[in-house]
Order: sequence, then structure tokens, then C-alpha cells
Amino acid sequence: MAKVNVLLGYIAKLTAYLDSIVERGYDLNNWDDLMRILHALQLQAQALVDVVQRVASLMGEPAQTYIEAGEALLRLGILNAEDFRLYRSIVGFRNVVVHGYISINIDQVDEILKNRLYKRVLDLTERIAKRVSDP
Repeated sequence: MAKVNVLLGYIAKLTAYLDSIVERGYDLNNWDDLMRILHALQLQAQALVDVVQRVASLMGEPAQTYIEAGEALLRLGILNAEDFRLYRSIVGFRNVVVHGYISINIDQVDEILKNRLYKRVLDLTERIAKRVSDP
């Protein structure tokens, strides 16, 4: 579980970084701000995916896809249905940022920042880490 804890710490740092951007103010029409924010959100999402894949594998449920890894944690009771829906949406957002970058919805990014929805990634990762570390 050491790698899970390292990734959890990384997600916490990215969350704090995004908090600092929101507190300082940002302009999504500014290319530098947009790229900085999208990269942080992408890294945060990818670290969560890495946690889910790692935990699934450690629990004897290696998966071929990001969603299969989440489904494995759902079957094992590590994720509940609401957690899994959130995980799927984070994976979907990450896929758009990585593969569909031309079609990114700036209003959605603004909503994520204004409502600090990126904190949900940290919360979910903390719950996963707690569930796999508690006997």
C-alpha cells in the first residue's frame, strides 16, 4: 500500500495547488492559466486512476481498462455505486483532456474550479486508501 499512499500525497499536493489557483484567481481565456489548470486536473485524475488500478491488482483483480479497475473495486465493496459514478466521470474528463483536448468545455472546467469539485478526487482517494488499509 506504500505506492497508494505516495499517490494519495501527490493528489493532496495537486489539490492544494488547484486551491491556490482558485484563491489567487484565474482566467480560462488566458492560454497559460488554462494549460496550467488542465494539466493539474489531468495529473490529479491520472493519479486516482493509478490508485484504482493498483488496488484492484493488489486485491487479485487486475484490469485491462480504467473502468474495469473501478468495476473491480465496486465488486469488492471498496467503491460504492456513488463512488463508482464519480470515478467514471473523472476517467471521462481525463480522457477528454488527454484525447479530445480540442473539444474541452471551458464552462465545465470553470464549474470544476468555482465549486472546487477537484477536491472530490482527493476525498475519493482518501476513502479508497482507508478502506484498503482498514482490516
